[in-house]
Amino acid sequence: MMKRSPTLKLYTLVSMAVFVLVSLNGCFTSRKEIHYLKNKTFEIQEDLYRLRKDIEERLRFLETPDGKYDYNNGLVADWCALDRVLGSVVTIETQTLFETGETSERVVKNLRGIGVVAGPYVLTLDHVVTVNGLEIPTPFGKISLPSKKIEEKTFLVFQGRKLVLEKVLKDPSLDMALFEIPPNDLDLASLTCPIGNSDELTVGNFLYVAGNPLNSGINMREGIVSSILGLEGVTELSPRRGDLFVISNGVLPGDSGAPVLAMRDGILELVGIVQGTMGSTRIGWAIKINPIMKKLSKHLQPEELRLVQKENSH
Repeated sequence: MMKRSPTLKLYTLVSMAVFVLVSLNGCFTSRKEIHYLKNKTFEIQEDLYRLRKDIEERLRFLETPDGKYDYNNGLVADWCALDRVLGSVVTIETQTLFETGETSERVVKNLRGIGVVAGPYVLTLDHVVTVNGLEIPTPFGKISLPSKKIEEKTFLVFQGRKLVLEKVLKDPSLDMALFEIPPNDLDLASLTCPIGNSDELTVGNFLYVAGNPLNSGINMREGIVSSILGLEGVTELSPRRGDLFVISNGVLPGDSGAPVLAMRDGILELVGIVQGTMGSTRIGWAIKINPIMKKLSKHLQPEELRLVQKENSH
């Protein structure tokens, strides 16, 4: 057997010593890194804890029931209620028979719109179901033709059938109309939301509109109250500004007669009926439910509409 030289032994010992020192240094470095990572983890956990507490506080502020109309839809407890609202919005068709002044020719004018079923009644707007005269469009605007209204009938259109509606009330000054639905075998859905208090609406309240935008079909959209008064300078329709409120981001042409719903602690309430819009800007306005109910109370009891008027709303 060959014996190792003293130099080789020394080299081996030195190499082993270096290896041990490097290994020990690596261990010390790893411990430092582990200690550093532990501190950073602790700091991150503290930051996450503070962030969670801040979010919980903000959510508590946003979602705490307070008896007022909500500014978001975070508290909605029954999302199926929105489907039921859509089911209560129906198509209305009015056929008006005119006799022209010069030739005594008879002309039928058709008008389509929407309304909301409330028990045995349909609530809508007067201008949705009323044709006051014959007009023809020209490049310079509409021209009224001499004519006499002979007859006017309003129908509820549902599942390919038409039911003649009986007029209960038409009030052009408030632009509202109420019709009674005759006995039938149709599966009509009634609006089940309670009547709200439109006097309690404030700017920013979250809203839903169930309408027929651009005649594209009944659907639901969201918006907010952008003003508790009607728009200035809108003179085409009759209600006072104080009987109207403005809706941003929720209304389009075709929505006249659509129910407007706000939420009180997550519960949907009927607060208005859409009346008009500024073209396709999605800025429109609605008639407040309070003046509508005041007018209806002279002819009907709220329970006749099968709409529940909340005791804490007034």
